[in-house]
Amino acid sequence: MFADFDPLDLKPGQMVSDWRIVRRIGSGGYAVVYEVERDGERFALKVACQTERSIDPRQTDARARREVACLQQLSHRNIIRMLTSGRWPHARSGFHYIVLDFVDGYTLARWVERTNPTPHEVVVLFLKLFDALEHMHAKKVLHRDLSLRNIMVTKDGEPVIIDFGAADYATAEDLTDGPLPPGTPRNRSPEAQSFWDENRLKHGARYTFKETDDIFALGANLYDVLTDPTPERSERRPVLNSMLLMPPTPYRATKGRVPGELSAYAMKLIHRDLEVRPATAKDARRLLADLERYEGAEWRELPIHPASSQLLPEPPATEPLPVEARQPEGPQEPIPSHPFPVQAGSADAATVPSAAAGGPVQHIPRRAWLRPVFLGTLALSVFAAVVAASVLHRPAQPEPPPVARSAPAEQPPASSPLAEKPTSRPERLASPLPTQKEASLSVKLPDNSPTLTNGVPDPQQVQKASGRRALIKKCAALVASVAWLEAGCTGVQTRPDPEPCPEEAVKAMRKELGWSVGYQYSGPGILLDVTKGTYEEQREQPTTVWKDGPVTGALIRAEGKAPAGMRVDGHLWTTGDRIYGRYVRAHLPGGRTVPICLELANQGELGSTLEEGSKPGAPVASKVSGTVAVERWR
Repeated sequence: MFADFDPLDLKPGQMVSDWRIVRRIGSGGYAVVYEVERDGERFALKVACQTERSIDPRQTDARARREVACLQQLSHRNIIRMLTSGRWPHARSGFHYIVLDFVDGYTLARWVERTNPTPHEVVVLFLKLFDALEHMHAKKVLHRDLSLRNIMVTKDGEPVIIDFGAADYATAEDLTDGPLPPGTPRNRSPEAQSFWDENRLKHGARYTFKETDDIFALGANLYDVLTDPTPERSERRPVLNSMLLMPPTPYRATKGRVPGELSAYAMKLIHRDLEVRPATAKDARRLLADLERYEGAEWRELPIHPASSQLLPEPPATEPLPVEARQPEGPQEPIPSHPFPVQAGSADAATVPSAAAGGPVQHIPRRAWLRPVFLGTLALSVFAAVVAASVLHRPAQPEPPPVARSAPAEQPPASSPLAEKPTSRPERLASPLPTQKEASLSVKLPDNSPTLTNGVPDPQQVQKASGRRALIKKCAALVASVAWLEAGCTGVQTRPDPEPCPEEAVKAMRKELGWSVGYQYSGPGILLDVTKGTYEEQREQPTTVWKDGPVTGALIRAEGKAPAGMRVDGHLWTTGDRIYGRYVRAHLPGGRTVPICLELANQGELGSTLEEGSKPGAPVASKVSGTVAVERWR
């Protein structure tokens, strides 16, 4: 529309209204951010436009207007300040821009790495953050994406909450299309995650985001600061929003370097029980203020993380450094931070498997997935028999006590002789063996499984699938019993049978989406499940635990006629030696859907590789994958 104004590629020296472009800082879901200068001062200029990562481009302008409305209501030293907003190059139809203070500092994660703070320094920092959150909530503004990247720390040590692109206020219009508002999945509250699990496929279901969700998110950040010396670089961190599992306490995770009182406070903020968590930001700040007065070396002198834990591991002298791990040329410090997460341009190709990055996909031979499972079943049966025998010959154990409903029960106060102290004997670590619940197979299949290619299930297939589900459920219940073999449980289907792809799907992929169909061609790279974060967020936490069931993914970048961010519906199978997936429906711009046949494939092999940390019932794999568009499911 404006030939001389490309918001994604403004050059240094170019003027936007009265602001001179210095450099591009980064881009996100609906905007690109630049460092700008006027009258010798630096500012941040955020231009609303459709980027390659836009999931809902039609809402771009609306989100910019809502961000402005939120920032206009806020005035706090620890919240980013908006100076002005407008449109450019045309006052009525131009791109929406926002001018903000330039935060010269680091993300919260980088601050942890650079300063290696003491417990007291962390307490002081989060006191200011909770004070800012209290101010925000008093103005009826919800941030909805308080993450390690959306909290900056200036070089003077002042925290600043930034990026209100996902924020909401009391009278704002609803811009969310899905059950949950945009945000960082890791920092979503247990109740929000439970809502998603129950309503992800219900059209029109909407979660009501509350102040307690913001409080949980800030508590999740505190937990990561206390337990992880390199929060931005860590690939595997414990899940925080599970209704079933609680992560290790910061005291345990750091072997006592986090004082017991601060550890108990952090666990209180992320407790799965709403009655345990603080109800308001004011309550959370008041509880934390009590810890600011603590004296002693363990609070004010000893860093939480040993310096050695923040160093990158040295590669073996005999092996060359991988290309993706090499440091870029040129000076690296200092890098001024900003009110928007920096997205390294070279990270895309390194993160996505070769098929997703556009590399050739070799012809994929049919895997012998029906190979005999006798050995595995026999081993499981022997193990189950031993377990069953030991249980039968062991006196019954009493029920474990319920989960503590208050922090003091888990972490006694300082006056108690049982209080956690740096000199306390460490707790016994949890058993590395999976529990019965963890070992149980995920057996919930869609009603029209296993074909997933037709909107109306075949009655014969439904009857056959129902019998199969009944057997699988029975087998899952008998997983720790010698009755496994007697029940005829020779194995669980790790993926559906090969079958032809519907003609209408092949036609839609070729003509409407412009895709090359066949195993010799690479398909689009996809984010397997949009509920587990955006493509940018997966760089912070690239792997996750998967389970069988329906899934909605999104294209990482444009492919043929299909735009970046296009949603695709499908199903995952996770009980085998790999993660297998088939996507059968694409959501086109405008709301229309078309059938597709898109199969997960990486480096010439179907499915995604299981990563370190996988265990029965809880496989770990990448959040992104390559694909192939097929005429026949393999």
